[in-house]
Amino acid sequence: MKSINKSTLLGLVKLHAPISRAELAKRTKLTRATVSALVEELIAEHWIMETGIGASSGGRKPMMLEMNHEAGHIIGVDLRSTNMLFIVTDRGGRIVRKALYPYEQAADAERVLLQLIRLLKRERQALPASPLGLVGVGIGIHGFVEYPSSRILFVPQTGWKKLDWKEALEGELGLPVIIDNEANLAALGELEYGAAADCSDMLYLSVGAGIGAGLVLHGELFRGYNGYAGEVGHTTMELNGRPCSCGNLGCWEMYASEKAIAGALGLEYTPDFTAVLLKLLQAGEAEATAAVGKAGLRLGVGIGNMMHTLNPQMIVIGNAMGQYAPWINESIHESLASRFSYISSFNVQVTYSRLGEDCCALGAVSAVIRDKMRLQ
Repeated sequence: MKSINKSTLLGLVKLHAPISRAELAKRTKLTRATVSALVEELIAEHWIMETGIGASSGGRKPMMLEMNHEAGHIIGVDLRSTNMLFIVTDRGGRIVRKALYPYEQAADAERVLLQLIRLLKRERQALPASPLGLVGVGIGIHGFVEYPSSRILFVPQTGWKKLDWKEALEGELGLPVIIDNEANLAALGELEYGAAADCSDMLYLSVGAGIGAGLVLHGELFRGYNGYAGEVGHTTMELNGRPCSCGNLGCWEMYASEKAIAGALGLEYTPDFTAVLLKLLQAGEAEATAAVGKAGLRLGVGIGNMMHTLNPQMIVIGNAMGQYAPWINESIHESLASRFSYISSFNVQVTYSRLGEDCCALGAVSAVIRDKMRLQ
């Protein structure tokens, strides 16, 4: 019960800072003595700090409380298909530094793990001085991750299978490590720092080589039974359609992903494809514009299905496809308007990622902060 009360107080300080002890007691219905004792513990643990004297409501002026964001740091990592993105933040998610590292040998999972450990130790040594130092690491995987074990089951782009990295990383670093699916973490990133900051129920669509989703319900990730919820790219768009690598026919991602656009243009889907396609679109190249528009139509059909199934407050489109907003937005809404004429009554906003390539790594940071704030 004490841990729950401390977590509740911490959450209130985060949401309503600056806030007084008296206001915390009023909001929680805990006694002032209990609140004061717990606040002193949170101050001693470097979670919160006194920041000044507030206005009087008739008696003595209160001492105001805020989060102590600079007491420690977090590293969020996005293990992308072509490189590793590291983002170092304080405990408020404010970015201290970013770094990109190429893989030494991406197909060799054991070598990647050793490289990852080495880089995390290097980043740790370079941290600014703080009372707590590095308090946690979050890592995003572009593939299937089992929950709650954090076991990496399969990563299509690299071929990694059945990897138990969590224990090895925690043993080397001596601190908690969270490993999760990229779309799940990106959803947390947008919820905490990006386009969905005012939402409690939202769907993040990661549209790149494939299509994945992170679903947030009542402010928390929905993972499904073993953590595999969100593989929406393998829902069926065409009954006897194009064969997918998953073994199904007509998967949504075979028609509405960035990789599908590459196929429609007869181009190889290489790591620099996004940059190449953006140049074509910006130059007004007709074939590229048409292919992206057609993918937008297909994306809109699937988004309509997601609206009917989940009815979120907001759907955020991110990853590579989020960069094509000026060229896909009209076709997405054309699909929604023509197929689901009543969709406006759902009052679901379709928007695009505000965090860009930082989304997953910042979501990994958010996952660590959320885990730490549970204080259990």
